[in-house]
Amino acid sequence: MYEIPVFTSDTYNNTSYVRSGYLPFNPLLNKSLVSFQTIELYHHLFMRCPRLGIQPFVRALCDLQGVRFKNNLSVQISAAYDLYIRLVEGVRLKVRQALGRDSSNWRMLNNCPCCQYEVVGELELAIRMLLGIDGNNSLKRFQRREPPSEDGKSLGPEKEREDNRIGGGDYFLQPEAVDLWDESQWHKWPGWTPKERSPKIPCEDRWSNLKESNTNRTFGHFDVNGIFGGFCRHSFTIVFLDMIRTGEHSKYMLALLNHFMSASREDRQRLGLPKNPSGSLGVGYDIACGMTAKIIRSPLNDLAQKERLSMMIGLLHGYAHNRLCQLSFLLLYIQGAGIEDLEVCERYFAQSNALAPVTQYMGRFRRRQAIANYAYHRDNMESYHNLSRFIVSNYKQALGILSRSRNTACTLRAVGLLDVKNAAVWLDEEKAYLESHQDIPEEDTTKSSYYLALGKLWECQDELRRARSTFRMESGPPSELNIDHANQLVLTERQMVNKQEMEAKLLLDVQSLEERLGLRRDQRWKRDSEAWNSARELVQTAKYRKAADKLEGLTVARIFELSKMNVAGTGYKMRQHIGDAMKKCSKAILSALEEYNACAASLKPPRKLLDWDDILNYTYLSEFNFLRESRADILDKPWAKPAVREAMSELFKLIRAGEEINRLHVEIKRLLTYMKEEEEYFATVVRRHRDNDEPLAYQIWLHGRERSRFNEVHRTRLKSIQKLKGFTVSNSHFFQPGIGARRQTVDGTEVVDAEAEGQNPNNENSDESETEDEEDERTEAILTIANDPV
Repeated sequence: MYEIPVFTSDTYNNTSYVRSGYLPFNPLLNKSLVSFQTIELYHHLFMRCPRLGIQPFVRALCDLQGVRFKNNLSVQISAAYDLYIRLVEGVRLKVRQALGRDSSNWRMLNNCPCCQYEVVGELELAIRMLLGIDGNNSLKRFQRREPPSEDGKSLGPEKEREDNRIGGGDYFLQPEAVDLWDESQWHKWPGWTPKERSPKIPCEDRWSNLKESNTNRTFGHFDVNGIFGGFCRHSFTIVFLDMIRTGEHSKYMLALLNHFMSASREDRQRLGLPKNPSGSLGVGYDIACGMTAKIIRSPLNDLAQKERLSMMIGLLHGYAHNRLCQLSFLLLYIQGAGIEDLEVCERYFAQSNALAPVTQYMGRFRRRQAIANYAYHRDNMESYHNLSRFIVSNYKQALGILSRSRNTACTLRAVGLLDVKNAAVWLDEEKAYLESHQDIPEEDTTKSSYYLALGKLWECQDELRRARSTFRMESGPPSELNIDHANQLVLTERQMVNKQEMEAKLLLDVQSLEERLGLRRDQRWKRDSEAWNSARELVQTAKYRKAADKLEGLTVARIFELSKMNVAGTGYKMRQHIGDAMKKCSKAILSALEEYNACAASLKPPRKLLDWDDILNYTYLSEFNFLRESRADILDKPWAKPAVREAMSELFKLIRAGEEINRLHVEIKRLLTYMKEEEEYFATVVRRHRDNDEPLAYQIWLHGRERSRFNEVHRTRLKSIQKLKGFTVSNSHFFQPGIGARRQTVDGTEVVDAEAEGQNPNNENSDESETEDEEDERTEAILTIANDPV
């Protein structure tokens, strides 16, 4: 039996247990222990499957050992797991200090090699970095409270256990820093001057998180209503913010952008790089159109201009924005955006939502700790592992789009788009037209109101006239009765009084509108007069646009429900529920389609009637903006014709594909340079600490292996790009490492070649064993590539 060594200065034997590979459940009274390997196994299982809580894991251990499960075992394993995480975080801190990477913002500014590891002499990109930001309300936290009041109208008092620890490390921005960006606190920022609110944007009614009245509300027993996160386009985490007792408030976006841009600016100054960036910072957000105006009004505006902040809308959420927003914020029309969709938040949250059942009832510290550990594991084991796969996939996709260039050229010639510059001119014309027609003129609104009020007045007067005539005929001598039953209208005394009151009210409304229009009583409109017919056309057009709005809204719902059915993690019952909703939605779309066609036929000249196939083909709802238009001169414009618009979309896809190839070349060189220089740097640091602190040197080596284990796979994948059909041989120089602008060196120590050094400080590998290791890594890399999707 193994005997645990006891240290003389170890009063409660905790140090002895830990050094022997065991974790105590209680620091003062240790009757039971658990091995490091057991807790480490649970940790890695939890990182891979966040739905796995401690209790099912302990139950499985009991089943293996043939013992009965007890509730206290879960509590004991939970305490041991907390100790394990604390030890791991302590080791990571020592490793970061040894590497010179222990500053609060180092991880955020150096997490993604392809986005942030600049290479000397590389191509300058129009957009230097692409980020995605969004809120997620799945990772809530339930606040423990006493039972509610007897009347049930108020929640009970809080009964949380006091815990002053702050979890999450550098993955979370603290609430104090976030609250400074609430609009009520803007006056505290030095140098900021209030600005007038911008007019209401067209999309405000479509997005609930654009309305402060919705995002300010709290949600019952939850004190944290979710997280707001930022990620680069390769899914590396920037930072998280807890949404405390609010919805997706604008302060979270402002705090995140300020935190990242301020840290980036300071880092450039520290490294001696140019103060102002060469390219813009692209940030994708589903409500970017509304938040742009918020940024201009906020204290963040000066920093945003210096950092060249550019707000964008992801392709998925672009469906639900109107055409004017798409022309300004959709990635398809933004120079330098490439073929990126910037829906990285949706993909990340689809995976991280598995944490919700486990973290919902945790304390504040443990919840943040669990989310931060998951993000750390995902960054290093998933996002970094998939870097080269992402690059290869996008490279293939871009080459596929470029291979259609001849067909696109034929299509452009067929629609008369002979000069590429005309496409940009037509987009500007379309944008100028939509900006000038955002609001209906007040005079047209008054005329429409007058037309409707006058029609109701005449209808009411006609009913009163028929009712009075019926009363006189029925009260006369029988010989004089000659009643036309088709026009007969019998009203009770009460109904007659109501109709008379309605007539007086409508008459006042008509007279009030006549004053606004400058009409005298003798100038009141008559049926079929020129003014009457003109107003009738305005009303019919408004009714037609309302029908188009209804049809568009139902189509938006259909698109989002279809996309939800394919999201990972959607259960069978949810898919069935969505399927039933889709059937009902399809019936509603058919009904709205009939209403739209009826309104379209009533216009002069009649508008194009739609069928079900047309709705299915409206993949971008910008087409509905042109359905609403009834002016013939606009419909004759080249940019308003469906064929021209489709050809222009293909043209912009070609342009974006070329930009994507350029961006991928930069990212490939950055990744190759990063791998080479990181391996050399880790080998140098390990060598420096090997003699005086061998355990630390070993932990540094393990830390480096977290990412370097995937490097051979990356090199093999990137090399395969040069064999793709359509690859240009002149671009082969991008597949060689360069010199990193952020390269780290160790003072007074020569940089060591990682391959020649043999990084494991605990094993003095011979040349033969090194060769075998290299062959094993190459074989594993080839097998990994073989399993990649085509």
